[in-house]
Amino acid sequence: MSNGETSRNTVGRPAGAEGERVRLDLLEAARQHFLKSEFKAVSVRQIAESAGVNAAMVNYYFGSKQGLYIAMVEDLVAKLEESVKALGEDHTLSVEDFSRTYSRLLAENPWWPNFIIREVLFSEGETREVMIRRFASAFAPRLLASIKQDISSGHYREELDPALTMISMMGLTIFPFLAKPIMESVLNVTLDADFAEQLSEHNIELFQQGVLNAAGSGGTS
Repeated sequence: MSNGETSRNTVGRPAGAEGERVRLDLLEAARQHFLKSEFKAVSVRQIAESAGVNAAMVNYYFGSKQGLYIAMVEDLVAKLEESVKALGEDHTLSVEDFSRTYSRLLAENPWWPNFIIREVLFSEGETREVMIRRFASAFAPRLLASIKQDISSGHYREELDPALTMISMMGLTIFPFLAKPIMESVLNVTLDADFAEQLSEHNIELFQQGVLNAAGSGGTS
């Protein structure tokens, strides 16, 4: 057994780069287990064994199984927030921004939509509340504000309901990834990064055909 393998399975916390690797391996192992089973059915020992570390490492890095679960959710939401921030600190999250950014994120993390559905609809307690709160805060307020602005400015049709408009865009964006096995099997497509980009541009054009105020914008470009 190598020294690296020994340090990963001892009780002491690995230092430096190895410590960060252990943390990332635990997050990846957690994703794999929580994707397959609900929170209560997954044990700390199972996660640790998959990561190749001592079970005590979960407490060292995350405090508890719930702490690891929340960190896993936070990790993905942080990626979405980083993508949004890259657009600019004061940049409103337009439907175009959302479609492109979120489609790319889903292509990179295809497990995420089904995980959300299962955990939000069928779980309960603090973990469920954390997921709802963090998922909503990542983009919802900025996207809704952008849609309201487009309606009030006359760019979008004035009779549109902002919340329903946002839901429609989310449905166009998320459903193909939620039904990924069906989409790939029936339509013979691969929901990878290239297809996600193509899908996102298609959704944007399709969405705009329904929401743009032709009189105020001069039609679609």
